[in-house]
Amino acid sequence: QFPKAAILGNHDCWRTHQFSEKKVDRVRLQLESLGEQHAGYQCLDFPTIKLSVVGGRPFSCGGDRLFRPKLLSQRYGVDDMSGSVRKIYDAATAAPEEHSVILLAHNGPTGLGSRIDDICGRDWVAGGGDHGDPADLEQAISDLQRETGVSIPLVVFGHMHKSLAYGGGLRKMIAFGANNQTIYLNGAVVPRVKPAEAMSPSTISTSERDELQESASVGPMSRAFTTVDLFDGTVEKISEVWVLVSGAQAELEEETVLYKRPREHM
Repeated sequence: QFPKAAILGNHDCWRTHQFSEKKVDRVRLQLESLGEQHAGYQCLDFPTIKLSVVGGRPFSCGGDRLFRPKLLSQRYGVDDMSGSVRKIYDAATAAPEEHSVILLAHNGPTGLGSRIDDICGRDWVAGGGDHGDPADLEQAISDLQRETGVSIPLVVFGHMHKSLAYGGGLRKMIAFGANNQTIYLNGAVVPRVKPAEAMSPSTISTSERDELQESASVGPMSRAFTTVDLFDGTVEKISEVWVLVSGAQAELEEETVLYKRPREHM
């Protein structure tokens, strides 16, 4: 089974303010579908690669308040930001000592800039502002780095779209912590799926054309991914890629390298 981890965001609970006692609501259905692969406040260990994924606060939408507090209280016993800090901290310190930790959150932490195009900058109001998660995610990371030996080479999140509001350009999707020990990565390339540019009929095989017709497919699609190469707990390379998917075939269409680890002089 392909290893994976996910975390629910604010739009995954947009119409659910609290868990229903009479019916299975949509949030519960999503959580049951993901099972142990939902990383919220959890530590998911991958021993073969000596890596643990630790989840931040589920349902976050940024800013200085808890979003969907009744869901957080009912499901996780979290009633305030300090309780959220403790949940993240405890999950990270539960990782095996020899593992590196990737923090996975829906929204990034504060402290990474307040300009409109910064990694968590507000792009919908004049003057910008820092829209990261202040009182729990930033605090938990700070406490872990100060008090423990937990290695956190990467913090991954989304929520803040790469394309800025009102046609304001593109967001910076990568930032660096103190001493470059931690890389912060925003993966919110939106939309993630778009129709591929027109393909010449000669580039599509007969079997592929038949498969597309049989499945009533809308045709080739381009899909966005953000890829990270890690080696021995260190981030080596980060890229945004577009993959062309046509029937059963997939090929790399475009790659933009966001980061490449500098090589030390020999």
